[in-house]
Amino acid sequence: MVANQPGEWFDQTLESLATQSYARLEVMVIDSAGDPALAGRVRAVVPNATVLDAFDTVGFGAAANAVLDTEAESAFLLVCHDDIALERDAVRIMVSESLRSNSGIVGPKFVEWDRPDRLQHVGLRVDRFGVSADVVDPAELDQEQYDYVSDFSAIPTACMLVRTDLFRQIGGFDPAITFRGDDVDVCWRAQLAGARVMVAPDAVARHIENLISRTGVDDVRRSRARHQLRTVLSTSSLPSLALTVPLHAALAVGEAIVAVATGSFRHVGDVLGAYVWNLRRSSEILRRRRQAQADRRSRFREVKQSQERGSVRISAFIRGQIGRNRGGIGAAGRGLANSMRSGTSRMAWLVLSLIVAFVLFGSRSLITDGVPAIGGFSAFPDDPGDFISQWWNGWRTRDLGSPGGVPSGVALLGVFGWLSGGSLGLVRTGWIIAPLFVGLFGSWRMLSPTGSRRAQIAGALAYVIIPLPWASLASGSLAGIYAYALAPWVLAALLKSQGAPPHPDTGSSAARVRQTSLTLGVTVAVALLFEPTTVVVIPIIVVGLVIGGLVSAHPIGTWRLLLTTAIGGITAMVLSLPLILDLLAAAPTWDVLADGHTGSATSLRLDDIVRFGVGPSDPGPLVWFMVVPMALPLLVGRSWRFDLAVKAIMVCLTGWGLTLLVAVGAIPFGLPSPAVLLAAPAVAVVALAGLAVASVEHDLRMAGFGWRQLLLPLAVASAAISSVPAVGLLQSGRWDLGNTSFEHSLPLASPASDGSYRVLWIGAPEFLPVSGRPLVGNMAWTATLDGIPTLADRFVPADDGSSGLIRSTVLRAVEGQTSRLGRDLGGLGIRYVVMVERLQPSPFSSADDAVAIPPALVNGFSTQLDLERVEGTNSSIRVFENTEWTSVRAALVPGFDDDVTALFDLETVKLPGSTGVLAGSGHSIRGPVPAGTEVLVSQSPDSGWSLEVDGQKTSRREAIGWATAYSTGSGGTGDLVYSTPLWRRMALLLQVAMFAGVAVVSLRRLLLGGHG
Repeated sequence: MVANQPGEWFDQTLESLATQSYARLEVMVIDSAGDPALAGRVRAVVPNATVLDAFDTVGFGAAANAVLDTEAESAFLLVCHDDIALERDAVRIMVSESLRSNSGIVGPKFVEWDRPDRLQHVGLRVDRFGVSADVVDPAELDQEQYDYVSDFSAIPTACMLVRTDLFRQIGGFDPAITFRGDDVDVCWRAQLAGARVMVAPDAVARHIENLISRTGVDDVRRSRARHQLRTVLSTSSLPSLALTVPLHAALAVGEAIVAVATGSFRHVGDVLGAYVWNLRRSSEILRRRRQAQADRRSRFREVKQSQERGSVRISAFIRGQIGRNRGGIGAAGRGLANSMRSGTSRMAWLVLSLIVAFVLFGSRSLITDGVPAIGGFSAFPDDPGDFISQWWNGWRTRDLGSPGGVPSGVALLGVFGWLSGGSLGLVRTGWIIAPLFVGLFGSWRMLSPTGSRRAQIAGALAYVIIPLPWASLASGSLAGIYAYALAPWVLAALLKSQGAPPHPDTGSSAARVRQTSLTLGVTVAVALLFEPTTVVVIPIIVVGLVIGGLVSAHPIGTWRLLLTTAIGGITAMVLSLPLILDLLAAAPTWDVLADGHTGSATSLRLDDIVRFGVGPSDPGPLVWFMVVPMALPLLVGRSWRFDLAVKAIMVCLTGWGLTLLVAVGAIPFGLPSPAVLLAAPAVAVVALAGLAVASVEHDLRMAGFGWRQLLLPLAVASAAISSVPAVGLLQSGRWDLGNTSFEHSLPLASPASDGSYRVLWIGAPEFLPVSGRPLVGNMAWTATLDGIPTLADRFVPADDGSSGLIRSTVLRAVEGQTSRLGRDLGGLGIRYVVMVERLQPSPFSSADDAVAIPPALVNGFSTQLDLERVEGTNSSIRVFENTEWTSVRAALVPGFDDDVTALFDLETVKLPGSTGVLAGSGHSIRGPVPAGTEVLVSQSPDSGWSLEVDGQKTSRREAIGWATAYSTGSGGTGDLVYSTPLWRRMALLLQVAMFAGVAVVSLRRLLLGGHG
């Protein structure tokens, strides 16, 4: 026994040895601390004991090795700590088992010192990296579930019976392993020598296990990392090391990254410093490898068979055996393991798995074949770097060009593209489908305060049964998908802010408001990274909850709700700093949120609105059966179930009512698509489905038999019937989304031949390839550069630049004020006009789903002398080519616009012949420019642009009343460059830093269970 200034328990330890039933037991106590009082304490209990002085050693292993210098001739050595107490038959049982099974090392079953009914150790699981973990869970009740003799990779050194000849053969413990890891090292070397390592659970030892309090040093992580790596290096075969060391290094780097994220910088040094520590002792390790080879009697693979596959550290962390005093993932792992023991939780995981499989199976064609560029599902560029460049350089090329950046989510998609090795198709599919799972998880979390797993299951099922997400997918409404994903998180945060049951009213009101407003703000800011129009969800939910509180006569926490909304909105604005600065730098425009809608009446009917039938396919009458489970909590619910049901109904009515007002043209300004407006009521229906189950659990079973009991089977049957339309969509594998886009139907020229040009798109807002600006009636427009737009063109710029000229020019044609519209459009760089009447080309779209271009608009273009209808295109579009177009960047003779003071003068003054130059897009465009010309750049003028020819900056002037002309002088290589304002880039960097901080705090809270 190795003793190091033991405490008052030591007498019990000695008594347990003195009273052993094994008759031939001799006690040797090795004093590793040079304690002069130790010998007296030992002999007072065990008079015949030997006390050996080993004060010059460091660590348990080195002290225990002192027995090798003695003339001990016994067949077995019982090596143990000074804080164990053996049951009376423990030694006899271990000796008998060693003789019976011919094992080299035998250990007992360890239980807690003060709670002998709680297991502490029953052997150790060890992986190839030398990492060990207990077989038992922390404080697991001893129900004799492990009471059978078994082989293990290692057993604790707290008490192990070792054959004396084996101990001498392998040289005892590794003296460099002071504490922690000596058990694995000695057991592995014993196994290499051909010995078995076993546990005899009938032998029981109580163990204190409190090393840190005795040494005063908490170096567990550092010492374990060092000693585990040392053991692997000194005992593994060379082929095994070739795989183990790189894997070990990868795990170490991963652990270091997590440590940095949680602010545990000492952890990084402990993990990575293990390599430095072992490199300094490489000669010792080589010597020990040679010794292990000399002693080897077993094959390495035989020893490897007893090791755990995978990483014991990761599995133990999830099980909660690592970090057991904290929350976070460890606690979550223990909670998951415990929850899976109940039938309800197992059912919940089964249903969630089926729901995920349902979504994936229904999206199988989209996943395998990709998502076509239909509606809001914009195409991606070929290079992920294009996303980063357009985000960083702050110039928008769509419409007529304007300063400003794309949302930062575009840059994030570019990063994902890099991380995926350039697989932008995969990233694009995830960009469209992943929000469905985010919203599904949000709906699960939204109903968690009910305390009912069945309610959460019902909500998750309702989330995928409701037609809205599939209608959004089928109609190419990316905004609708993201709004539906955001809505459950917003509703959950706002309900929590009120503090009304079933949400626990813990802490002060100020703390509740602070926490929920920050959560709300971060959630909305993340949505704004990808889709700014989703913010419309918030006021719909807020108004519905406020009205619901008044109707239910329980307006608890209304002021907290409003305050949370205000603070959350401010938080979202701060995290969306570049977007806010863009809005402030320009004249604020509602076009950013209107998404091309003018407020004109549409063909959407009330029954379509209530059934969420906003896609190209009618969901059918079976969706009406959802009304029954929606009404259930109103009819049978009591207490908070009824109050929440009223609030959810009011959110539904608010969203439905607003959508109806928009449909009949009662709103004097444009609002986003109906799919966005209906996201809030759809999620309220999800909440009602969960509340229906909660009402059954709490209220229905307490009522006497009557008509209310009949509602339960009726509600279940109605829910099943209402799911039929969603199940029917599985057949296509793409939720009825079309197979092709207009890309191959448009006869657009290559800009490399004649120079860059613009395409003017006109049509219903939901049919345009990017978000448009209002035009006339229910029509919208947008202009894109060089053909089919990409994702960076999708969002309406906060600064509209000179884009108003396009609308004014088009209206002149509609009102019959010009017959030379081509010249005006040519002065804007527009070569093609594409009028879109359907979401996708025929025959992949139905004429019933078409939104016809108004006759006045069609006639206005058809009667122009300088616009030619391009024949042979698809019947769902009209394409006009401008015969008087001028390249967006064109070289002309000096003074080409002497008689032009405004754009519309071009109707009577024709520009002389031009040559397209500097084709392309971006913030830096290079190409040859001819001598003695002026380069007309038809885009919104901005002082940030400059043209250099052979490195010399050229002069600039206003041209044709709105554009810019640059003198080329003697000609040469031209560089048209945009200098991004410093404030913009600083705002972008600040936004990245803020989101990084949010990510670190969130990860820290996740790992540390909210204590970070």
